[in-house]
Amino acid sequence: MLFITSSDNKNVERDVKDNIELIFKSIPKVQEDSFSDNLLYVQYDENELLFKKNTFLKKNIKEIINKGLANIFIKNGGLVETNGMAHHYVFPSGKHSSKFLRTANVLVKKSEIDFIGLNTLHLFKGKKFNNIYCDTLSINVIGYSIINYIKRFNDSNDINVESFKSYDGLYNKNSTFYDNSIFLISASTSGGLIEYIKSNHTEILSNEICVLFYLPIEKKSEVINERAVCNLELNTDFGYGIDLYKIYKPKNEKCLYCENNSAPIKILGDSFSIDEPIINTKNISVGYITKNLKDFVEQFKFQNEIGSSLKVSFSENTISRKKYNLYIDYENIISKINSFTLHKNKLDSYIQQYIPASIKYIVHLNDKGSKKLSEYILNEIKDYVNLKELIIINQSELSEYNIDENLIGSILIVGSCISNGKNLLYLSRYFRNFEKIRLIYFIGINRTSSKQKTQELKTNIKYGLYGPENSTYVEIENINCDNSNTQTSWEIELNFLKEIQQNLDEPIEFINERINIINLFNSELTKGGSNQIFFKNYNNEQLEIRKNSAFFNNNDYYNNISQSDVYFTISCILNNMRNDTENGLFQSNFVKNLIDPFIFNRFNDGIIQASILRASKPEELNYSLSFTQSNNMFSLVKTFIKHKEEQQGEAIFEFLYSIANGKLRFHKEHYVLLINELTEINELRIKIFREKIERIYKNCL
Repeated sequence: MLFITSSDNKNVERDVKDNIELIFKSIPKVQEDSFSDNLLYVQYDENELLFKKNTFLKKNIKEIINKGLANIFIKNGGLVETNGMAHHYVFPSGKHSSKFLRTANVLVKKSEIDFIGLNTLHLFKGKKFNNIYCDTLSINVIGYSIINYIKRFNDSNDINVESFKSYDGLYNKNSTFYDNSIFLISASTSGGLIEYIKSNHTEILSNEICVLFYLPIEKKSEVINERAVCNLELNTDFGYGIDLYKIYKPKNEKCLYCENNSAPIKILGDSFSIDEPIINTKNISVGYITKNLKDFVEQFKFQNEIGSSLKVSFSENTISRKKYNLYIDYENIISKINSFTLHKNKLDSYIQQYIPASIKYIVHLNDKGSKKLSEYILNEIKDYVNLKELIIINQSELSEYNIDENLIGSILIVGSCISNGKNLLYLSRYFRNFEKIRLIYFIGINRTSSKQKTQELKTNIKYGLYGPENSTYVEIENINCDNSNTQTSWEIELNFLKEIQQNLDEPIEFINERINIINLFNSELTKGGSNQIFFKNYNNEQLEIRKNSAFFNNNDYYNNISQSDVYFTISCILNNMRNDTENGLFQSNFVKNLIDPFIFNRFNDGIIQASILRASKPEELNYSLSFTQSNNMFSLVKTFIKHKEEQQGEAIFEFLYSIANGKLRFHKEHYVLLINELTEINELRIKIFREKIERIYKNCL
């Protein structure tokens, strides 16, 4: 951990030690002793970074600073990317690309702005200036940050900050600039602005110009690189940066995006020129219903003897976090492992293959499934390990064990299910100084949201003293799930129902029944919802899936599947669509990809329709963006209302609920038509939803 402080702070090490508990409070599961031995300090003045004798810092400080700057840029969305071929960007220079660098996105937090400002100031070491010119208004904050640093160390005259409006200001032959000025360019992939300044404004010197963020796509220039605060180019040795991407020059070559009818969006300075978003509708195609998903659900779906393992809206009390929208009950799986033959066979094989006799500790994540998996592994390896010396440790109790840093052997880190790998990263940091220990990460089910997230996790936790394969990572199963950190559909429904209940003079059985059902999901016995997770049909019957569904391997699922199994399947399919940045549900500021209304006509099982409505995100059902698509969706809902007592309209209450809570949105005109349709029906449940829909309509006027 590196602390960067001003040179006028003479007591930084003491201040850090006095506040060590507060500092580490934001780094869960990482022990103070491990970090306390690896604290580094750097100070700064207006010219440079200053540090004591430390060969590591002297050798690596430039790379450390560059990595920090690059991570700020990437984390804050500095690289703006299009949604596949739907649209692309056209720059003032006339070049076309599917990506561009937008520094305005990056400048959010003051601490990060000041970090960028300090390193920018150091590029002008020894330079006295009275004016700071910025190529876009958005980076003026860097200029003001620089001024604050200068005033901190010296009495100085007032320094002006102005914007020269990027290309517009430079290409204007009447543009003049004051003497004793410096020029800040927000970002560049070619250094074109620098070259133009030098050739057309000869009074400006190279050491008076800098680029905040530089990605050398078109040509690499050492001169420009030296005047860049941060080089964003991918650094595989240190594991950070951005891959180079294609930029087209239509004057010299055909633009692939234009050839594929991609919509061009002009970049004006740091802004976009677009009248309204491009609206696309997306359907579920066979490519999103993967064999891996079908096989996974087939393996872990409901069984009469043991119930459901794939559930909704639950999180163990032992874990301080929001509920999982999709919850995999691995405790149920490992406790009844003989009922999951395929998983057991694979698990047993991997235990024999990857767990060595040199194992000294088993550290499991803080949940019941991980604890039981650890116990299962211990029972399987008892014949070839020293049971007297082997210790099982809960991750949350790791601080109570004084593990010798010089210990020789292996440590097995066990997790039942991982959604983002955060705890594995904490443990990776904790054991970083155990140079003689081999770490083996052993995961029952990896349920990260995408292959990319999985690869990032593996890269981070496996890297160590001996390179990218320093540690071993083993997973028994892998399935990509939506792991959004938002309220689950059932938490939202519960709040929705309670609000209705509070405004009633007398309780309504329909409302109370749903509230009681959802509250039961919190029970340690049920551990989430498996059935009754949807509203019943108009005839008060549970929604069930019919035969010959395209979402399962064969008809064996019929009458042998829970509602949550169906929901799990649909949710994963929509997640696959979101991961498809070219043709799926990937969203951008300029292209909105909606779920095609006719999906609900194509997949006419009420339980499938309900699953799509629940698993989708609000932006995917926002038909108010397009009158045509709103009309298509309204026509379908109108048909479902008409056939509400038949199979065709069996999910009618799920549709009305989605509209009433504002998730599924119509164009204003279609709300009026829908309300008129519902007013004709004298039924209590319909009336409840209609009143909520009326409120939604009034709010959109």
